[in-house]
Amino acid sequence: MEFPNLMRQKSWIAIVVSSLVSMYLFVILALVCDDYLVPAMERLCYTLRMTYDVAGATFLAASTSAPELFVNFVGTFVTNGDIGLGTIVGSSVFNILVISGVCGIFTQPAKLDWWPVTRDTVWYLVAILSLTYVLWDSMVMWYEAFVLLLLYFAYVLQLFFDRRIQNLVRHEHAESELLDEDPMTREEEPLKKFRDHVWAKPQPESHFCQWTWWVIKYPAELILACTVPSARSIFFLSMCFAVLWISLISYLLAWFLTILGHNLNIPDAIMGLTVLAAGTSVPEVASSYIVSKKGYGSMAICNAIGSNTFDIFVCLGLPWLLNIIIDQHKILIDSTALTFTTAMLVTTAVILYFGLLATRFVMGKIVGWICVISYVLFLIIACTLEILLSRENKCDIEDPN
Repeated sequence: MEFPNLMRQKSWIAIVVSSLVSMYLFVILALVCDDYLVPAMERLCYTLRMTYDVAGATFLAASTSAPELFVNFVGTFVTNGDIGLGTIVGSSVFNILVISGVCGIFTQPAKLDWWPVTRDTVWYLVAILSLTYVLWDSMVMWYEAFVLLLLYFAYVLQLFFDRRIQNLVRHEHAESELLDEDPMTREEEPLKKFRDHVWAKPQPESHFCQWTWWVIKYPAELILACTVPSARSIFFLSMCFAVLWISLISYLLAWFLTILGHNLNIPDAIMGLTVLAAGTSVPEVASSYIVSKKGYGSMAICNAIGSNTFDIFVCLGLPWLLNIIIDQHKILIDSTALTFTTAMLVTTAVILYFGLLATRFVMGKIVGWICVISYVLFLIIACTLEILLSRENKCDIEDPN
């Protein structure tokens, strides 16, 4: 009822239209993140002369988590439902297991540095336990949301003093690699110009599927090229306009997936755990795969885990705190199953970490397949819990009463 009056009558037309529109919105979301937001963040990290693992856990994680942040803003301020929380919980599992699976299966085995992986896993476990405590009574108070934000600032502070801490903890200290590759001058995957977005076409001998994909995404490429400055220009402007686009797409995605869930009688939490979580995690998959293929496996894993820490501390804490301050009342969580699902996130972190520990921190196909299988099992268990434990909290808008 909080969205515009469109397709509220249940019909197969609404299902088809909302499904197609949602899929195309995911395409636009991937393009705006991969072609504008992430390159702008890369330029920012290079300007600040950050190390690869710290950049992956902070700015890169924040940029690729922007969709989850805005989806939770919509879920908190507009729909007053669990679609935002479900998205972030589902996205956390997706980031940990699917990204690790993709990097392990489709790239060459990579030796990871144990320190950044251990550091970010510990902070992720702190985030999970904090969120489980907040959700235990199905209510969120202002001080609980505030503590989540404070914990993220503590995490960032620890990252800035990371080198000094390593010198105290590690006997054989391996100096973290600085971001010494200028995104503006690199030959491999250079930053795109306006002309590259508008005029680039597949080669004449390209496969039919490549031409079909180009035709499908070209309208989105053209609109974005005309409304978002290239990351090669003023990257701060590119970053700001990309965030505006992500906020708009997040609202539309929440709207059309709410229509789809209403027509198929699927709870908000399950839509968030599955479809919306996978769709909003497309930027993380793409960016982690790219950096892992280049040989920076630690950056890819730190990006995945750091994205989850940002999701829980900021993407949940910030909208919750602002909503409580503005509306002057605590936030109620409808789904009781999400509390148990959140606690299950500990299992995902343990599976990844001990999988890497068993292989001496080599990200390869064994760890990759273990993560993918674990993700499928998690979805089955989480959706089953949601169906069995969810309370009847539905409003039939077609009922005249």
